[in-house]
Formats: sequence, C-alpha cells, structure tokens
Amino acid sequence: MIYSFTLAQVSVWVGLGLILSHGWWLFDQRQSVQWIRAFPRNDALGGVLLAIATGWSAWLAGSINLMEYTRFRPLFILGVVGLGVTSWLYVREFIAVRSLGILFLLGGDVLLDAAFLRNDPARLLVVSYAYLIIVEGMVMVGAPYLLRDAIHWGLFSPVRGKCLLGLGFLFGLLLLALGLFVY
Repeated sequence: MIYSFTLAQVSVWVGLGLILSHGWWLFDQRQSVQWIRAFPRNDALGGVLLAIATGWSAWLAGSINLMEYTRFRPLFILGVVGLGVTSWLYVREFIAVRSLGILFLLGGDVLLDAAFLRNDPARLLVVSYAYLIIVEGMVMVGAPYLLRDAIHWGLFSPVRGKCLLGLGFLFGLLLLALGLFVY
C-alpha cells in the first residue's frame, strides 16, 4: 500500500470535496455555472492542476518500490517532470481537463488503497466511485472535449443542472456520513 489513509478519512475528505464543489451552486448559481462552463479552457487553473499532478506523480516515482528498476528512479522522476513541462508547453488545448483527468487517476488509487482488504459491504460505494473517477480520468485525458460537451449537456436546462449538481451534493453527504458513522 502506498498511502496510509483509512477508509473513514478518505470518505470524509471526498465527501467534503463533493459537498463543496457541488454545493457551491446553492449559494451562487449564476457565477458557479459560468465558472463551470469556462473551466475546460481555463489555462491558469490548468497550469496549477498540471503542477499538482506532476508533483504528485514525481513523488510517486520517487517513493514507490520499483524493484529491479530502482536504479532508474532519477530517470523516471526526470521523465515525469519532463512530461509535465512539455504538456504545458505543447498540449495547451484543454489543459485544465487533461490535468483534472490525471488527478482523477491518481485520486482513484488513493480511494482503492484505502478500501483494500476491507470486508464491510459499504466500502463498495467508495470503490465504485473510485472506478467511476478512474474511467472519467481516462476519458478526460484522452478526449478532453467530451467534458466540455458533457458540461454543455448537463447545464443546457437549469432543471437538469440542478438535478446533476444536487446528486453530487447528496452523494457527498452520503460519503461524509459513511466516513463519520460507519467506517
């Protein structure tokens, strides 16, 4: 196991993240919808997310057991940093979406690591969410324009947007309750 988080800790943090990110629209719907629509082409936020993803990936390359490839660890770290820099320089199209996809892939590992070797059936909510964000991350990295299209579809009517954001908010509440009272 790479991370030492418990399932309760991960569930609480992911629940709070979902509550904050999906609950923002409760207080300022107009500005939150405007920000969500502009997110896929937000280069500044994309740079910040890419720096976080690159740092996290470099930390992983520097800390995990590489077995017979341990002697190449500095090259792996340099390769990760090089990929981050060249992505920023040459793949600026939808860089925020691609960076968020990388963070989803890395975050899915944290969720699966926390649920590893747990027998309670309630862990399957976290595991299912982990696989959902892993698949979303792969799609975001490979076809980032699909997030733009999904945002347009989800926010096309105010009722649909409220329902989708409300479901995310409720799932965050469920994860928070599971983390505090069940796990």
